[in-house]
Amino acid sequence: MRHPAHTIVTLEEHRDAAGHHVSLRGRLDVHTVPDLRLVLHRIVDDGGDDLLVDLAECEIGDATGFGVLVECLRRARRGSRSFRIVAAEPRTHRLLRRARLGHVVGPFEPVAHAAVG
Repeated sequence: MRHPAHTIVTLEEHRDAAGHHVSLRGRLDVHTVPDLRLVLHRIVDDGGDDLLVDLAECEIGDATGFGVLVECLRRARRGSRSFRIVAAEPRTHRLLRRARLGHVVGPFEPVAHAAVG
């Protein structure tokens, strides 16, 4: 499997009455996690709102990508914050359930990508 030489993950965030929303787009892997980790740590440490993470347009590329999510979950718990994934691809949803992290996945339908044609 070939991956682009310059993989980019984008992050958008906003707050509302429901909490602090974070949307990730791109591929989480060993190449993208270092910078992303710093931003996610700041977000987790920056307040007491529920943290709602949207992974609908995000691919977990390897164990490092998955690990940063688990790390943020643990960091949020230590800070008495709620951490929930509110959207994810079916593969990501399965990975979370297999890792016994199904409790952080909100009540949503996993995103099914439509075929482009």
